[in-house]
Amino acid sequence: MKTATGFRPWLKGLLFWVTFLLLYVLRKLAPVIPITLISGVDESNFQHYKATFFAYLIISLVEYLIFRKRVNDRAPYWYARLTAAIFAPWMVFLVWYGMVAVAGQLPLPLEILWGNVATLLVGILAATFERGFEQMPYSRSLKAVIWALFVISILTYVILTFRLPWADVFTEPDWQNHSLLLWRQYV
Repeated sequence: MKTATGFRPWLKGLLFWVTFLLLYVLRKLAPVIPITLISGVDESNFQHYKATFFAYLIISLVEYLIFRKRVNDRAPYWYARLTAAIFAPWMVFLVWYGMVAVAGQLPLPLEILWGNVATLLVGILAATFERGFEQMPYSRSLKAVIWALFVISILTYVILTFRLPWADVFTEPDWQNHSLLLWRQYV
């Protein structure tokens, strides 16, 4: 029997959910730059994705501090957790909008309840993925991709907290109406 080197997925999911909520509470109690960098600063979807990413990293660090003596090979251990942290916000997108796709807009109390259930579920899903990722061999090129996506994630979440982009996920960009005109400029 293999010695446990991390929380069980249900427990990690629960601890992730608590950490996620704590980041939002901390931001309200102490709206200072270090906390602003890792917590959601408003209720936008983007800020929830950012809080998901950092909450997953935080709980993974806590997990390592508890289980570090049992971790035999740190490379797959950490690459699995970095990969899960990178993909956890996208799981939030899929899980939360999966309900929207099926049920449409929920009344606010149900939306809040679903948001919490979805966050807990994402923590469990990410921890489950992580266990599989830990079994994978990590080639040099795969490690480079993970590090690149990790750095891009941090830069995106931090920079776009302070400077919102011009484009939204579900709306047509402004240039769409003038795309033929723009095309003619470059031809």
